[in-house]
Parts: sequence; structure tokens; C-alpha cells
Amino acid sequence: MEAEMDPKNELTERLETALKNLLAGEGVAGEPPEIVVEAPRNREHGDYATNVALQLARALKRNPMRIAEAILERFDGEGLVAEATVAKPGFINFRMAGEAAASILRRIAEEGPRFGGAQTGAGRRVLVEFVSANPTGPLHIGHARNAVVGDVLARLYAATGHEVVREYYFNDAGAQMDMLGNTLRLRVREQLGRPVEWPAPEVDAETGEERGTYYKGGYMIDIAKAMIEELGPEEASADHPTQFFTDYAIRPILKTFDDDLRAMGIPFDNWFREKSLYEDGKVARAIENLRERGEIYEEGGATWFRATRWGDGRDRVVVKSNGAYTYLIGDVAYNEDKFSRNFDCLVNLLGADHHGQVASLIAAAEALGHPKEKLRYVIYQMVTLLRGGVTMKLSTRAGEFITLKEMIDELGVGVVRYFFAMRSPDAQMVFDWDLAKDTSMDNPVYYVQYAHARCRSLFRKAEEVGCPFLGAEKADLSLLAHPDERAIIQALGRLPEVVHSAATDLAPQSLTNYLQETAQLFHNFFTKGNNDPALRIIIPDQPALTQARLALVDALRAVLANALGILGIEPMERM
Repeated sequence: MEAEMDPKNELTERLETALKNLLAGEGVAGEPPEIVVEAPRNREHGDYATNVALQLARALKRNPMRIAEAILERFDGEGLVAEATVAKPGFINFRMAGEAAASILRRIAEEGPRFGGAQTGAGRRVLVEFVSANPTGPLHIGHARNAVVGDVLARLYAATGHEVVREYYFNDAGAQMDMLGNTLRLRVREQLGRPVEWPAPEVDAETGEERGTYYKGGYMIDIAKAMIEELGPEEASADHPTQFFTDYAIRPILKTFDDDLRAMGIPFDNWFREKSLYEDGKVARAIENLRERGEIYEEGGATWFRATRWGDGRDRVVVKSNGAYTYLIGDVAYNEDKFSRNFDCLVNLLGADHHGQVASLIAAAEALGHPKEKLRYVIYQMVTLLRGGVTMKLSTRAGEFITLKEMIDELGVGVVRYFFAMRSPDAQMVFDWDLAKDTSMDNPVYYVQYAHARCRSLFRKAEEVGCPFLGAEKADLSLLAHPDERAIIQALGRLPEVVHSAATDLAPQSLTNYLQETAQLFHNFFTKGNNDPALRIIIPDQPALTQARLALVDALRAVLANALGILGIEPMERM
């Protein structure tokens, strides 16, 4: 079957031709402005509108209304546009021909589960590194945002034809790991009834705030019990090096991470150990590579990277005066390892507290000869939990948190995934637990899910009244002429554009926004049908119109299911 045209793209291309002809006739050199075609705020004006005439007013020194009329004189709308009009102060409005609208529904029916995806990224490899929480305790609500955003971005890349690899980078070295090992050592002694002296909190010299020196969560008691049972009391409580206890604690914690993430539908392809960068000499090699390029100098007993040469605000220490490596050079070495694996794009999710590292990491990548365009960072803000009208303060060290498993068990995977995909990653987020538990249409997840379930119920009802859906190919789609029907069709046709822009802009919230808007159009039309029999979807004594509207409902069902699928959410079959 010949591929159906995309009315919006076709309209844009024909406008570009008309605009080029106009500018050539006016003797205007250079590239014409980008033509933006979008739905007008007032649907009565038409299906699409453009403001390109307003953009040209200064260059042509003419009234935008006259420019718009001149564009339309050169515009070929044959078979695409039923009506084109000019509106003040210079907008061009288009009402599409019935065949153009019908082509959207036919394309959705033809592509089915593939509609919305594309092959724009075919042949390109993308590494998405996300979650990467330190293995010091269970994954919790704060990590859940990172997990969902990272996974949805990976799914968006896959939907646009990219080969995607998901990677988890876990810290198995450093002060926090030492604290984890020491906590387990003390918990083992405690479980064996031996005297334990818990270390006093550290006090921040600048703020005066106290910081914990061990992890208080009950999960450490569980690990201690398991260690005693596996190794025996004497071996478990022997005077082992701290690393022995750290290594033991990491295993069950990472196993829990993997189990919880898989329960969320998030499997990782690679689990990358931070310590391997030091054990394999990759950190030292990164410094030497920078040194060979003249990007390293010594000062004050420390080793510095000339980051300011590459746009960073100041030069950065990579080896401290005491000989210890900084966190920065470890991350630089990790990026070097990623670049060596021949990916076309490296996507990294970082919490807002790591925002200051981005400029330094990009600077180091450029200094080492890599194109900075390949390195992309998504900064996500922390999550505040609102439960029972009370804001909860969460802390892993204090053992006060809502685990990812608890969220999944109480709210469900779909709700957790949708809520964390709803907001731009760089926006502050309040997770309203009570709203998430609500199963009415006040909950944005169920608002969309009910639209999908309503589609399914309409097909069942059509069967019951003797009007089973016969397929879009047998429907007279020209009967879908009501403005609300046209608005729904236009929205459905936008899914490929939304998926592409969400992947390009690293903006998963674009997909949830689209779902809310599309579901709203359908719910509104359905409600109107309750009050106006002529707008009902199933009208037994008008079988042709019923078939056309069922074709619209079927396309809507497919689009909602496809978009929810990219979010990793199973569509609801019944309300």
C-alpha cells in the first residue's frame, strides 16, 4: 500500500514553495524564515495556521495582511486544503480537505503499533546512563524520578530508530562505601550482642549542620543477619578490612536495585563499576592524555586541568596535594571509556547537586578531542513527597524514605512512571501521594487510561447493538466533518512529531502533555454526545456515520496505546 501523506508536513512543504516564489519575485536574498504550522487557538478558524507573514513584515516592509495574501496567491492547495483565509494581523488559516484528514486515520490503521515511531535515528548508537545511585541503601522515591526519566528517554530514542544501551554506573569506592562497610561491621556486632559504639555525627564547619556517619535503615540489619547466617558468627565478626564488609553489603543492595528496577520495566544492559576505572588504570591514563595535550599543570602540590581554555569558569584539580584523585577525573575517565565504545550520543542523568560538574566534564571531553555535541546531560531536580497534606523529609542515612518497591506495591507501575514523566526533569517536583492513589479521572494517569478504556467499551457496545466495527478501510471517513472530530484527527496525526521532538529535546513530559490534550479532546466530544444524540459515536440507524466514528475511535485507541507504550505503561482495557 502506498504510504499516506502527512497533511501537516505536506502543508508546510507547499507553503515553503509559495514563500520561495514570493521572495524570489521580490528579489530578497538569503534563506526564508522557518515556517511554523500549528493548530490555531480557536478551532473555528480552521485546522492549521501559520504566522510566517508576520515574520516577513520587517524584511519586506509591507503590511502582514498583504504579505499573507501574496503567499496564498502562490500557494497550491489542490487536494490538500479545502479553504485558506487571512486573519488579522496577518495569520493564514487552513481548513484541510476531507481526504487529507482521512489520510491520517488510514495511516494509523496501516501502521498500527508502529505509528508514532520513526527511523530518523537508524544506524546511530546511544548510551543512556541513569539511576547510578550509590549502593548504600534501597532505591527510593528520589531515585525513582531518575529511573523513569532515563528509561523513557531510552524508549524515545528506540522509538526513533536508535540502537540504545542502558547503563548503570555504581560507586563501589570512596568515603560513602567505607561508611557502608563500617555500618555493616557494627550491625553484625550488634546482632551478636556485643558492645557497639556508634560514631558521633559529623558537624559541617560552615553550616553547623550534623551529618550522619553510618546508615540507620533497617535494611542494614537484614544484611547483617544474612552475613552471620552465611559466614557464621566468628567469621562475620572477625577483624576484616572495611572493604570486606563493603563488598558484602553491595551485593544484596545491587540485587535489590536490579529486582526493583525490573519490576518497573527497567532492565539494564550494563552495570559499570567505578573501581574498575582505577583498577584498569583508566583514570591515570586520562590524566596522561590530558598532559600530552598540554592541558595539565602543577600548582600548590596539586595537579590541575586547564578547564578555562574550554569554557569552564575555572581550572579544576584532578589530583589533590595529598595524591588522591578528585571525583572529576574519575568521571572524565568514565566518559573516555564511553567514547571508546563508539556511541554517537552519550546521555547522562545527573541530580541538581551535580549541575556544577557539567561544564567541567564537557570541557574535558573537548580537551581530549571529542565533539561536545555527543555528550548530553539531563539535570533533574529533587523530589518532595506530599502525603496526607504533610511534606515529608527523606534521608537515606537517617533511614527515612519511601522505597521504590513500596511505591510500586501501593501505587502501581503505571502511576509511578506517569507521574515522574509528567514534569520537565529540571523543574521542582512535589509528588502528591494521595492524588497518585486516586483512581478517579482527577488523577492524570487515569484521565488518559479512561480514554483508552472508553474506546474499548465503545467497540463492545457496537457489537452488542449490531454495529460491529468493520475496519477503517471500509468506512466513509469523509463523514467526519464536525470541528471536534477534525480536532481529534489532527491531534492523532501529531504523535510522530511529538515523539521526535521529545527524543531530540530530551523532554519526556512532551509525551504526557500530548496524552492529556488528546484524551481531553476525546472526553469532551464523548460528553457532548451524551447531550446531543447527533454527536454520539454509535448511532444504530446511521451505520455509515457509526463506522466512520468507530474508525476515529480505533485510531485514538491505537495512538493512546502507542504513546503509553513508549512511557512503559500498559493501557487499561476496562474502566
